[in-house]
Order: sequence, then structure tokens, then C-alpha cells
Amino acid sequence: MSDPILKVTDLKMHFPVFKGVLKRQVASVKAVDGVSFSVDVGKTFGLVGESGSGKSTVGNCILKRVKLTDGSVVYKGRDLADVSKSEMRTLRQDLQMITQDPYGSLDPRQSVYQVIAEGIRIHGLLSSEADIKARVEELMDMVGLNPAFSVRYPHEFSGGQRQ
Repeated sequence: MSDPILKVTDLKMHFPVFKGVLKRQVASVKAVDGVSFSVDVGKTFGLVGESGSGKSTVGNCILKRVKLTDGSVVYKGRDLADVSKSEMRTLRQDLQMITQDPYGSLDPRQSVYQVIAEGIRIHGLLSSEADIKARVEELMDMVGLNPAFSVRYPHEFSGGQRQ
């Protein structure tokens, strides 16, 4: 049996609480405290829980959007604590979060085409507009969306389509 593609061990994220003019830390909020799981190659993993249970915080820790308090995140055998910002940017092409409320994470002023093309441009995957357009259409088709809908805006899609 192969090693998991992602292994999270005893993940902790405590946010400090400051008080007073001198901004002294008086407490901490334990957003995540001791979460562990692994994801095997070729498997899908969903993290579920009540609102405020720390799901997004776990995702943000994995993606290094916040610095975790303790624990480890290993992706493809590599501890992400040792990964530089530029390397992490490259890894984010493979590591992504799909939020519970996709409407809240999509810019309502951008068409679906603009939203998808933005990631392609940011990661420098393609440079010509024709190639980007073809890739956006290909990606939409792969997930069962009519490529002609790329001119639509997030509010014109159902919740499942937005995800």
C-alpha cells in the first residue's frame, strides 16, 4: 500500500486574543485543536462539520494561508513547513479548497470565464488568450458545464454548479 498523498497530523491553530493599549495577549481561541487525517491517492476527501467548527481554518493551514500553531502537514511525502512561499505558490496548483459557500468565494462582478482564466494566468500556465479560452472551455466541459455558459455570472448558476 502506498503512502497517502496528504497526511495531516495533530493540527492545531490557536488565534491570540489581545487586550489593552499595549496589546498584551490575554488568551487564545482554539480554532482547531488536534485534527488528524490522511488522504490516499485517487480518493476524495470531504471535511464536514458545524458552522464555526474549524473546517476553513484546517484548509487555510494546509495551504499555508495562516501559520499553524502545531502539528504537521505532509503532501506527497514533503513536510509543508519546509516549503518556501514561491514553492507553495506552485503547489497551490494541486492543493485547493472548495468552500462550503462557493457563492461567497466567487467575485459576482466577474464572469465564470474570468474566474477560471484568472487562475490560469496567475500560475502562468498559458499565455495566449486563444489558449486560455480553449482551456477554460475544456475545463467547463470536463465538469459537465456547457462552455457557452462561460459568459454568465456566478448568480446565474446553482450552488452545485458554482462548486
